[in-house]
Amino acid sequence: MTRIIVFFLTIFILAFLTVWLADNPGVVSIDFKSYKIDTSFAVLTGFTTLLIALSGGLVWLIGYLRRETPILGSNSAVKRQTRGLKLLNQSLVALSAGDHRLATKLISQAEVLLPPQPMVHLIAAEAASRSGNRNEAKSRYKELEKTEDGKLIGIRGLLGEARTNGQHSEALRLARIAFQENRKSPWVLKTLFALEISAGNWAEAEIALDKVAKEKLLDKSTVDRHKGAIIYARAMESSLQGDSSNAQKEFKQALKLRPEFAPAAVGLANIELKNGQKTKAEKLILKAWEIAPRPSLLTLFKDIDPHESKDDWRIRVQKLSARNPNNELSIQATAGASFDAGQVSEARELIDKTIKGKRSSDTVRLALNIWRAQGETLTELEKELALATPVSTWRCEDCNNTEETWSILCNSCNGFDTFIWQDTAKGNPVYPIKNEDRAIALISDL
Repeated sequence: MTRIIVFFLTIFILAFLTVWLADNPGVVSIDFKSYKIDTSFAVLTGFTTLLIALSGGLVWLIGYLRRETPILGSNSAVKRQTRGLKLLNQSLVALSAGDHRLATKLISQAEVLLPPQPMVHLIAAEAASRSGNRNEAKSRYKELEKTEDGKLIGIRGLLGEARTNGQHSEALRLARIAFQENRKSPWVLKTLFALEISAGNWAEAEIALDKVAKEKLLDKSTVDRHKGAIIYARAMESSLQGDSSNAQKEFKQALKLRPEFAPAAVGLANIELKNGQKTKAEKLILKAWEIAPRPSLLTLFKDIDPHESKDDWRIRVQKLSARNPNNELSIQATAGASFDAGQVSEARELIDKTIKGKRSSDTVRLALNIWRAQGETLTELEKELALATPVSTWRCEDCNNTEETWSILCNSCNGFDTFIWQDTAKGNPVYPIKNEDRAIALISDL
């Protein structure tokens, strides 16, 4: 309503002015050099209005031509970029759907229409990599590395290509550059640690970890865990080189940081056995078993006296199991030793302490042997064995790869220090209760 009133009011004022000028034309005289112009004020006003209108029309025409002229017009650029963005989105969808050829075709068309930007190189590189065109992928990642916003992504792509091609030195160089670019990226840290360790650069890996700890990018428990892994790897290298004294010190350092870490306890106990210190080795294994029972500890405990009788082994295993009597591995070891020594009833009593349906396949197999020796029906145990899970293993947190022995790098995903002890019978990772006193006791007197 207000707009209508304003519109008619404007028309009324213009009409009034027009009539007033017609009734009062006035006289205007202009002298310029030898020229003289005599006219009315109304005509001058009309001419001025027309000149203003023509000037406005000319400005609009120039603007229109600048916007709408084919190829050179600004609207053409906008329309071209709009088509480019549409193709960019379509290429991303095609890549996600696994159609690498279509993605490559669409991103090539989008690149012609769009100004230089990281996303074009990223999609093109990923499409080339998935289709097996390594040279094109590497070229695209290099272009991406040159951009300000996509530099880290480009480095990551080049690093991945280097690792795929087995160029470990180049991968390590790129990982160090990536670390300088972004010290807070979890991917950068894990990759750098893995490559430094893969190259055996323990000192560099530990220095990098100290920087991470200083910047508080990881909590203390994680830093201790990783540092313990690095020191353990260093200790293993010293041991393989015959430097038992240095290896012994480093195994102890690893156990201070990771009291539940059975591989370090096994490494230290092996050195004690080589030095003829059977008592110390046995004491170490007993204390390690109290914190976290592991099959490797049981195997080494057996190797302390490989020629002992079955009864003597049964007595020693009972001593070991008493340190952690409720653990399934303790019950299994004791029951197995009793069964081998001919104490079938004793083995049966021990196995009965385990929970049916939740025990490992190794425990069920032992139960089958015991039941068979007693002439019992095996139907229920055979059904349980069919559903039972394997013995507990080390599981990679990143890719769920499982291994019988702990490794500093995952053989499947190359993740650094990603293995945790997995109790497959229960389906959950086992995190032993950490106790400062136990940790101190573990390494004291050694």
